[in-house]
Amino acid sequence: MALNKTDRENIASTRKYIQANWARCRVDPSVIKEDIYRLPKPFTPPTPGGLFHCLFYWDTFYTNRGLIADGHADWARDNVDDLISELNEWGFVPNSNSEPGVVYISQPPYLHFMIGDIAKAFPDENWLAMAYDALKKEYGFWMKKRLTPSGLNRYYGHETRTKEQLLSYYHYVAHDRLHLSLDIPEEEQLRRGTNYAASAEAGVDFSPRFGDFGGDILPVDLNANLYGLEMDLAHLAERFEKNRAPYFLQSAERRKALMDRFLLGSDGLYNDFNVASGKRSDLHTAGQFMPFVVGLSKDKNAAKKLLAILLGPGGVYESEPLPKGSLAYQAAYPYSWPYDNYLAYWACDSLGLIPEKEEIAERYLRTLASNFKTTGRLWETYDGRDGSIAHKEEYATQEMMGWTAGTFRSEERRVGKEGVST
Repeated sequence: MALNKTDRENIASTRKYIQANWARCRVDPSVIKEDIYRLPKPFTPPTPGGLFHCLFYWDTFYTNRGLIADGHADWARDNVDDLISELNEWGFVPNSNSEPGVVYISQPPYLHFMIGDIAKAFPDENWLAMAYDALKKEYGFWMKKRLTPSGLNRYYGHETRTKEQLLSYYHYVAHDRLHLSLDIPEEEQLRRGTNYAASAEAGVDFSPRFGDFGGDILPVDLNANLYGLEMDLAHLAERFEKNRAPYFLQSAERRKALMDRFLLGSDGLYNDFNVASGKRSDLHTAGQFMPFVVGLSKDKNAAKKLLAILLGPGGVYESEPLPKGSLAYQAAYPYSWPYDNYLAYWACDSLGLIPEKEEIAERYLRTLASNFKTTGRLWETYDGRDGSIAHKEEYATQEMMGWTAGTFRSEERRVGKEGVST
């Protein structure tokens, strides 16, 4: 259903709110809170306070898209410079600039996407050469610390975590987030804690994709993302280190061959592969859009099929419905997250599926704008069945700017023939 007059009015009000509130989120490092690490430049966390007041890794990609859309490309560059600073200090980009974020895990490696955005906004060969060196360091981390014998990568966690930290993390996830019994042997607690960390590193904590076996999964979105990183490194190497370009191109070609072998189904869709069971997942999830984003797949029919399964009235679902009796995960049906909607939108945009792209955007914009009309706020998660604010069991849905606002502004700027932007 196309946007009507009321929708457009609500969207315009939401846009004004976002444009007026980016500055409220920006953190001055000179007055940074004691529970997070200082960063060299001001940064933009997902929220102006509360639960998510740190600079989170992959969230920042979506935040930056919104900042750039609203004329704050310099703030987006500050965010990227801070992420690169973390990479240079720790050898990886942490989940967030907090002690748990540094100790346990990274997050989906979106730095190459962000660097591409900044390079477009600020053509600067010296900055880009510095960023290229940073991306090589990030690539080295994922290939040394997250590579499996299959030749593909997984999410996992840092080997420097102590037994006490893993037990504590298991107790937090099982008791506070998933409401499970803690009465299991210590060895099993350690196994589950390690695998919950893998799910958290994927940014979808917690999800049926990873359950308590996350370290056994070759994730479709991670490996497609790394294919995109390899292609970006090859492109940058042509400018700064020409002899290295063939290496990165060959790495991308090898990854595609392995993904075709392990992750590609007869339906034309790539999906997660469990190395312990030797089986490919049959659960449809929004992560399956990533191969279309990076050009690994150009199968328009497969993308349309995935969208038909995951697009609900209120937005793109994280997954298709789960069997009755399944554990209630927040990163699953019926919830619709900003990244679900943006990945689907981004995939359709990359494939030239214009009507599909616009349909995704219109549903997401309507959901956010109608809830803003009644609450005066943006929210972290929505219910894809009806577009209401999500009522999750793991923790209460949070007020949000960050990736909610960033996705809204990125999609809103290019929706419909008439458009809804000023």
